[in-house]
Amino acid sequence: MVALNEGLRRKKALWRPAGRHELGSLALAPWASRRRQDLLDLLDQLTPKIQELTQALEAEVEKRPVTRRLMTHPGVGPLTALAFELVLGTAERFHCGKQIASYVGLVPEEESSGDRRRLGHISKQGNSLLRFLLVEAAQVTVRSQP
Repeated sequence: MVALNEGLRRKKALWRPAGRHELGSLALAPWASRRRQDLLDLLDQLTPKIQELTQALEAEVEKRPVTRRLMTHPGVGPLTALAFELVLGTAERFHCGKQIASYVGLVPEEESSGDRRRLGHISKQGNSLLRFLLVEAAQVTVRSQP
């Protein structure tokens, strides 16, 4: 937030040493400077825990061939692939891909009457975390495709 208020839009580069130096060199009001330091301290505390969880996630992915295969799709990383496998279980219990999409809540709601057919927004049934991860994977894929 502090960086955006000052016009810095570097995303991940902001948290690398050069970006953190630039962030630290910004002239801010005393309250904003204190907030900046509190947030950087919190980042320093959380970084080792995040790395530990990332290593545990990657170790679990290595044990699961289905998860590794899911990661071959563009935009699908270890977290999305593992969540997909754990939430859905065995894919054989679904007859087709439409059932999986419905189970996750990625199909439109339908309000039909007689000959009139109206499709609304996605139903949002099922696991919201998995749906969020799949939408993020799709957005990453769209951004990375030329």
